[in-house]
Amino acid sequence: MNRTEYSPERDIPRAVEEIKTMSPTAIVEWVRDNRTEKDALGKKAQKDLTPESVIMWLKRHEDVKKALERKLESELVTPEAVSEDLFQNGFFEKVPCVEKWLLSMGAKGAKTKAQGAFARMLRWICLGKIPRTKEQRFANAPIETIDAWGIKHPARLTLQDCLIYLDELKKRGRKTHGYRLVIRNFLKSRNIEGWDTVSGALEGMGLYAHLYSPPEKVRAIFTWLKGVNAEAHDAAYFSFKTACRITATLEADAKYVDRERRLITVFEKAALHGERRRQEKLIPNDLWDLIVWRIERGERLFRIEADELNGLLRACYREVIPELAKEIPMPFHFWRHQFAQHGLRATAWNYGLIAALGHWTVETLERNYGKMDRQTALEAGRKFLPAL
Repeated sequence: MNRTEYSPERDIPRAVEEIKTMSPTAIVEWVRDNRTEKDALGKKAQKDLTPESVIMWLKRHEDVKKALERKLESELVTPEAVSEDLFQNGFFEKVPCVEKWLLSMGAKGAKTKAQGAFARMLRWICLGKIPRTKEQRFANAPIETIDAWGIKHPARLTLQDCLIYLDELKKRGRKTHGYRLVIRNFLKSRNIEGWDTVSGALEGMGLYAHLYSPPEKVRAIFTWLKGVNAEAHDAAYFSFKTACRITATLEADAKYVDRERRLITVFEKAALHGERRRQEKLIPNDLWDLIVWRIERGERLFRIEADELNGLLRACYREVIPELAKEIPMPFHFWRHQFAQHGLRATAWNYGLIAALGHWTVETLERNYGKMDRQTALEAGRKFLPAL
């Protein structure tokens, strides 16, 4: 064989293609067998080539490394591996490229529930299934499947496949926002060229941005509640100021209040089979003044049942904000939305601060409520940059 001097740009990818592994030791052996001269005694030259040098080169060329991993994984997928069995609960999440994607999401702070939702949507994309509308679900209508789609293994999912899927969603009048986020996120994790072209107008607006209720409407809601039921008023205001869900609010107890720091520890409902989440919430001055007498009682703060509270809120929304009433399926959860939306506006869209206070991730806030518009950024810059 005509051996030539070692070139990592040429030989590392070629080695991976031939030996079907990313093992640095195996790559070094391939190079020494195929790309090195031998001296008079038959010993191989380039003895300074080590597995560590291969590792460092791959680290410096992350895009090449990911492309090689993607190609290798795709080639190792046998026709037998692409079957309905792959998409059973538990199996799909263990597919190497999917598992790695979910782990990277977790490392960035994504909650288990969010990871599960993303995995379910990716599964539907691979199966070519179209999500049903609420009406179709209630009518138990059959799930549509894209014609001639077949089954696509996630390791072989391409940008073109994803664009076709999104187009099929639009043809059927389905919302594409959530699926765009999943596709963008997954393709980015796979370093597939063109992932950044998958966006869409809805990404800027945010999934729940339309639920924003301006200050005057919020004041009108609380005026209505105060005139009807003080418990409902105070519980809703507590959520508006702390971003607590209904379980944490109705179980909020004076014994978990730190009076000196004006903090309260609450216990949010856990994910399936998980432990309840212990969260520390700041009690702003106006909320403290409202509920301090409840704290002085030394017991559970609010004495109202969830059904009664939600019923009052539904009636209130129908009267005060009829334009939004039908868009609010969970009446009390509306106040967690308002905490985020009013908090972002009050802090010049300081995602990090509001995420920390409400126990979200920044990614979740951007996805649900939109990204900062240009005018807000300029105004915030004028306000804060002089302090640098």
